[in-house]
Amino acid sequence: ALWQTLPVRQFAAGTLLQQAGERSTRCWQVRSGLVRLFYLNDQGTERNRSFHGTGNWVAGSLPPQALPSPYAIEALLPVEAVELPYAKLEHWLRTFPHIGAPLQEALGYVFQQHAQREAELLSHPPEVRYQTFLATHGDLAPHLPQHHVASYLGISPVSLSRIRSRLGMIETANVR
Repeated sequence: ALWQTLPVRQFAAGTLLQQAGERSTRCWQVRSGLVRLFYLNDQGTERNRSFHGTGNWVAGSLPPQALPSPYAIEALLPVEAVELPYAKLEHWLRTFPHIGAPLQEALGYVFQQHAQREAELLSHPPEVRYQTFLATHGDLAPHLPQHHVASYLGISPVSLSRIRSRLGMIETANVR
């Protein structure tokens, strides 16, 4: 019953759900569509942190801590999402303390995912990172521009194209 009191929001493709540096005061569960979380450096270069589709939760900080978000959240496709304000979550935690354990478990899972991603970036070569990406995000891959995938992998679009060619995923023209 509580869940049904939450607003459902619509975001057009290209809309920012959260600005980098803005205090994060809500999280969203993606009902449909696709979002990316990305960092923007001082030179204007974007680095994709992660992609999330149907059923995933996204936020600019770990709920219910209303901290400035180090990254932006952008709808890559039209998105419908349930919005959970942190204030409402804090109220629910006070009113229904039994939901604290599942929340802590979910946050632990998020932390584990971040640690795994960091380990992949630091210890695996780009081709292995790409194969891992396809294994874990294969359903999202067809909807993502290759430059976003390359950014997520920490490589250039040219390097990604070469990897895809080596894996037989794209044909290359014979040059004489």
